Amino acid sequence: MKAKAARPLLGAALFAGALLGTPAHGRAPYDASTGAPRAGTPPIMVVDLHVDLPWQVHYKGRDARLTEGHAPVEGLKAGAYGGLVFPIYLPDKAHKDGAHIEDADAIFATIEKIIATNKIFLPLLSPQAEPGRISTFLAIEGGGAFAADITQIDRFIARGLRLVSPNHSANTLLSSSATGKKVKFGLTELGKAFCERVYDKGALIDVSHLSDRSFDDVAEIARRHHAPVVATHSNARAVADSPRNLTDAELEVIRETGGVAGLNLHAPFVSGGQDATIDDVIKQVDHMVKVAGIDHVAIGSDFEGGITLPQGIDGAASLPKLADALMRRGMSYDDVLKIFSLNALRVLGWRPPPVFPGQTSPPPP
Repeated sequence: MKAKAARPLLGAALFAGALLGTPAHGRAPYDASTGAPRAGTPPIMVVDLHVDLPWQVHYKGRDARLTEGHAPVEGLKAGAYGGLVFPIYLPDKAHKDGAHIEDADAIFATIEKIIATNKIFLPLLSPQAEPGRISTFLAIEGGGAFAADITQIDRFIARGLRLVSPNHSANTLLSSSATGKKVKFGLTELGKAFCERVYDKGALIDVSHLSDRSFDDVAEIARRHHAPVVATHSNARAVADSPRNLTDAELEVIRETGGVAGLNLHAPFVSGGQDATIDDVIKQVDHMVKVAGIDHVAIGSDFEGGITLPQGIDGAASLPKLADALMRRGMSYDDVLKIFSLNALRVLGWRPPPVFPGQTSPPPP
């Protein structure tokens, strides 16, 4: 049933991609001699795998009408957003003993409030995409709270959760973090059971904040489930040497499993320093595409997550500028559309392969 249920949602989202991202009248969308988009070409639709608006509203007191910041409603419109992932961010220091599952419930309510306040957003689990509106998806960032009861993740998946990270910046009882205290383990035994459960229930593990050891453990489990490995907001470590970024070997795993790496626009993750430019962003894209392939790079901006933006990018409204810059450098319109929306939609539409009577595991992909 889950595999069947995914098709209408993904099909509708892809329809929106065709509607919003394809030029009218069948003309080439850009001038072959200059790479510049032709007049009247609609901006390429964006599906962003990580926008921290819930954190801003829930913890920072931002108005739910979203009139300021990196991703205000008007900025999302100008950026041609057709979809975005709302993370339920569970801070490591939410309480003396860390975040609680009840915190996830409270932030989920905040997300529902954001969606209800702004008619541009379609509700979670909407069966269809609509022109001019933004499809919404759900993630959990920092899922260590679920070590208290891993079965509680089930009800969040039932409410639209598509991606979950077992940790944020610190190690948890589930996994070790890319930025946590150095330890010899990746996923704990409880963490492995948690990841197995997430895949079984139809969602995906987000490896963006995981240590390299945890990444390897997740990749092994993902392969057994024929699931894509997804890093929602991480760049290439070969270009910017941060533990939050992905090694070339990890980018290759993402390619092999059909996953995606979402381009993060935090300047230190782009260039390795506090300063970055749109040219540095393009260098990241070039390397990620070279190693992982054009079908395995997406947008995971990290807008609203307390990030430092590169020069030339002011927020969501600037993404058409980045798309134009990629096309001027020779990337095709179709390939930019893959990076900006279609690759993300593919993994957001993933569900476990069906198991038929007499089978004990899904068939090979």
